[in-house]
Parts: sequence; C-alpha cells; structure tokens
Amino acid sequence: MFLFRGVRNRISSAVAAGIAAVFMLICGAIMAFVISPQQALEWRRVQSLPELDAAAFAATASGEAVAITGTLEGNEPAGENDLVAFYRDNWNVETPDPAEDEATEPSGTWVRTETVVPPLNIAVSGGTVTTLSASSPNFGGNLHESRVLGEGPETANDGDEELPEGTVRTRGFKNGDLITVVGDKGSSGDLAPKRLYGGDRVQLVENIRAGARAAFVAGIAMMICAPIVLVFGVLAGLFGRRR
Repeated sequence: MFLFRGVRNRISSAVAAGIAAVFMLICGAIMAFVISPQQALEWRRVQSLPELDAAAFAATASGEAVAITGTLEGNEPAGENDLVAFYRDNWNVETPDPAEDEATEPSGTWVRTETVVPPLNIAVSGGTVTTLSASSPNFGGNLHESRVLGEGPETANDGDEELPEGTVRTRGFKNGDLITVVGDKGSSGDLAPKRLYGGDRVQLVENIRAGARAAFVAGIAMMICAPIVLVFGVLAGLFGRRR
C-alpha cells in the first residue's frame, strides 16, 4: 500500500510540475505577444497625438482622441488630504493552504474599492480645459499617497514593507499638480478622460514604453524557464527523495 501511495505521489508531483511549466509558457506568451504589443501600440498612439492648448482643444471635433498637459486649478477637494481626484485600494492577504507539501509565505494584493474622479479644471496654455467625471480611468505617474494600517491578523510584504490585512491605500491628485489627460472630446465640449497621469506627456510616453519592454522581457524569460521547470520538476517528482 505504501509503495503504491509513494508512486502515486511521485506521479502527482511530476504532473504538477508539467502543469506549472505549461502555465508559465502560456503566461509568458501572453505577456510577450499580447500585452507588450498592446502597450507598444498605446505609447505610439499617445506619442502621435498633437499638443493642444485651450484654443486648439476648443477647435477639435467631438469624438476626437486628444491629450492635454496642464495644472489642476480651482477644483474642490473630493477626498481627504485635499485630493481632487483619487482611488482607494484595500490590502487583501491570502494565507497558504496548510495541506500543501511545502508551506509558502502569505501573499497580498491591492484590491480597488473606490474611484472618485469628478469634473476637473486644468489650466493649459491660453485658458482652461474642463474634464468630465469618470468612473474608472487609468491613474499613473506622480501621485500623492496615504495609508491607514489595517487591524487584520495576517500580514504580507508589499515591496520592503510588511502590511497587515485591511490596510487602506489612497492615491490621487491635488490642485497645483502637473497632469496629462488622455481621452476623447465629448459632445458637450469637455474632455472625457481615459488616463490621468501625474507628469508631462514625454514622461507618460516613456512610462508606457518601459511597461511594454518590461512585459516583453518578462514574457520571454518565463517562456525560457518553462522547459527548465518542466524537466527539473518532473525529475524531482519522480526520482527525488521523499520525506
């Protein structure tokens, strides 16, 4: 009985290694050949959009994709710490399954719980551009951040910091911040934002381009590692020492 159980466990380990290798291969291919090209197209699209001042924006037809860079001015605070647009995340900690052969450290993920983007006034060359409210635009760049530590019993690393479950992170913009907004001009004459970036458009384009490169490199690395994981995982599962 113990012999058959040992053989079954070894086969299960080898199969698990094979599944992990296939998963790595698929994820790597998606990152290298789907996500990276999509981001590359996005940075080229944003880079090709013309620089608009207030007059040029007013003359733009409704429905056109535009990008403006200016300073947030005269906006009412929408949240704490004088933020005029922000999003809030909650730190969720997952603990390892004690039934697994090898215990792993708890892992944490930020889960979006709230996004507040009311109409905003942005001072640009020659005047002011007003944006429409948005439910889920992309945030990026230089953001103001504050955290309220949670009281959950479990903790997990976020970079170099150990955070308890339930920690709340708030990120957003204040009046006086330089911001680049990418979106479409609405029929009302205001800008419908799809992306809010803290910084100028040159920084935004470089940020998107760096993300495309990182996704490609990470994807290729995962694809290269997949057969290594398969070979060593199967050999370890079949012939490794069992405790």
